[in-house]
Amino acid sequence: MTSDIDKLKADLKRWTLILGVLQITVGCFIGFIPPSAVAWFRGIVMAHIEFTANGVLMVAFGFLVHQMRLPPLALKAWFATLQIGTWTNGAAGVAAAFLGASSPLMPTLNEKFPPPNGTDSLAVTGLLQLCGVTIILALLLTLVGLWRAKTRVSELTS
Repeated sequence: MTSDIDKLKADLKRWTLILGVLQITVGCFIGFIPPSAVAWFRGIVMAHIEFTANGVLMVAFGFLVHQMRLPPLALKAWFATLQIGTWTNGAAGVAAAFLGASSPLMPTLNEKFPPPNGTDSLAVTGLLQLCGVTIILALLLTLVGLWRAKTRVSELTS
């Protein structure tokens, strides 16, 4: 019989894979939005790229769940931060597209493709900041979980 932690890991893997593929699908559908439908088409391009790339990241991380050695609360925090971080990245592009405004956190994009309504949207900046913090937390939890699993394997083989 599987333990509670094994069931949690199996559930998190399943949902991480499903939501990762969903995110890739959303990114592909966003790519169909025509330039005339939004105020700043570069936001759509950004959202398309970020949703698809982050969906692939999420799928890859879904296959790591069983390798990580974290307590249940940390695994749930890992899942939550991964979801929030990856989804808010693409959401920032969607917001920028429809608002016609971007963030000072995107200086190269702003320089090459100036948005019509400016480069200081609090919504876009907030989404990007939330994305950055939560993805870093998910990455750190992944590293800790993988490191602890390695340490556990070393202890068992000694």
